[in-house]
Amino acid sequence: MPEISTSIKAHGGHDATWVVIKAETLGEFTELLDGYTRSGISALVGEAVTALRAEEILGAQLGARPVEHPGQYDRGHQAPAGQPPAQAAPATPYGNAPTCPHGTKRFIEKPYRNKPGMWKAWGCPAPQGTPDACGLEFIK
Repeated sequence: MPEISTSIKAHGGHDATWVVIKAETLGEFTELLDGYTRSGISALVGEAVTALRAEEILGAQLGARPVEHPGQYDRGHQAPAGQPPAQAAPATPYGNAPTCPHGTKRFIEKPYRNKPGMWKAWGCPAPQGTPDACGLEFIK
């Protein structure tokens, strides 16, 4: 198990990108941290995050809604065949929570970064990093 680690977070929001650097020794840690900044990886991660955020904003402006992804998902998170699905989440000011192939979506409300007000969306309950997780379903 590494003795030294640090987490670098892009900003203070919950949706910030994180990079975790772990090492066994201080020398290895210094080398990894220096390599991260010199290699250009940090810039590539930043560009990918910027592109993803732009896609989310455009999708919200166009009224896009997620569709069921044909990929596989760990079915261990769903009720076994023959059993009823879990109870729906309690109603919100925006109605009952919708569902997706991964279960009942969660309500998310956060402030906009560059303008006043809050954005609201339904989020997929699949664990973060799941390849076929649904995108946000924005609420107007």
